[in-house]
Amino acid sequence: MPSSPEAYLPDMPHPRDLAVPGITLALLFFAAPAAQPLAAQSTGVIQGRVELEAPPPPRRSANRYPGGQADTHEIQRLPAVAYLVGSVPGGGGEPTAQMTQHDTTFIPSVVFVPPGGSVSFPNDDSFQHNVYSYSSARTFDLGRQNPGSSAAIEFPEIGIVEVFCEVHDFMRGAIIVTENPYSALVGSDGSFRITGVPPGEYTLAFWQAEHEAAAQAVTVTAGGTATVQVQMQR
Repeated sequence: MPSSPEAYLPDMPHPRDLAVPGITLALLFFAAPAAQPLAAQSTGVIQGRVELEAPPPPRRSANRYPGGQADTHEIQRLPAVAYLVGSVPGGGGEPTAQMTQHDTTFIPSVVFVPPGGSVSFPNDDSFQHNVYSYSSARTFDLGRQNPGSSAAIEFPEIGIVEVFCEVHDFMRGAIIVTENPYSALVGSDGSFRITGVPPGEYTLAFWQAEHEAAAQAVTVTAGGTATVQVQMQR
């Protein structure tokens, strides 16, 4: 096998032998078209809009233990997410993620990891937290975490893992364990965009904590853009 890209080229004279008096080599090769990125040629885009049925009025919860900047907090709301279901050529997503506890809030509130990936939970507050989940995809309880400490949990199974804090029950988070990296958070305006998707037919799933999960079939073509509209009911 040739050891370099140049080995695939036919025999050609050296550029110095092509020199013409008064004309630069830059002009000789000026008309050559620029190559397009391979990714843009061979993959596609999924974009669209998610319409959420009006959520309930914001709820508030009081601190059960000392800590935090207020006696009561609005319960943390999570964005909707869109993600492809199943294994997709191109491998899994980033194997690790981080969800920081800061000012009695999970930041970011939603992270994505592949099966077998792990999420760390640093405590950036000046008081204790206790991160836990009773989700079927992963049940865990980190116990009381002191300020400045961090703990990590592995997530072997695909699914949605909702995360809470036993000390501050208004804190909410979610870990999306999915087999591929093709996912996106839905913006506050309902829009989302997933790029670099290999051509094929897929199931696009949607999830939001206060709404019923939804799914839609989508076909991606090389260099094309698939547009999706979906409504999620409470």
